[in-house]
Amino acid sequence: MRKNILYLDRDGVVNKHIPYVGSLDRFFWHNEIFEIVNFFYKENYDIKIVTNQSGIERGYFTFCDYTEICKHILKEFNSKDINLEIRTCPHHPAKNCICRKPNTGMFLDKRSKNDIMIGDQDSDMLAARKAGIKNRWLISKNIKSNNATKIFNSHNNLLNYLCLDYAKN
Repeated sequence: MRKNILYLDRDGVVNKHIPYVGSLDRFFWHNEIFEIVNFFYKENYDIKIVTNQSGIERGYFTFCDYTEICKHILKEFNSKDINLEIRTCPHHPAKNCICRKPNTGMFLDKRSKNDIMIGDQDSDMLAARKAGIKNRWLISKNIKSNNATKIFNSHNNLLNYLCLDYAKN
């Protein structure tokens, strides 16, 4: 049984951040994500993608279109023997629903001191902080966050940290 959870934002962390990615022809992997996730999966972490997808309610793409991307993500990770869960908020920001980050509705799991959230926006870090996640890692070249506990300017910097430093902590 896995004890810790690695939460990942989707757009900007799992795949390149292009506004409103609703089709596979606009979905491009951050290839480093496989090595990052594999590191934590081997350390017995559950992997959960938590993603705001207001493009669904805005009508930019359908829930079926979005589901195709989810299937693609699951298939690719499953081919690497990694199981993960995808949690989605399809709502427009004006609804201020409980599941839309920076709210905490996608983070209702039992908390461990070793849980980690990796995101690319301050809203990811704020949601994780409000949910009691102690390790909040931001990947961004230009976004600063007082809610993040570590900031990496690229996926490669995060990989370097994991290989060089994380095992020592």
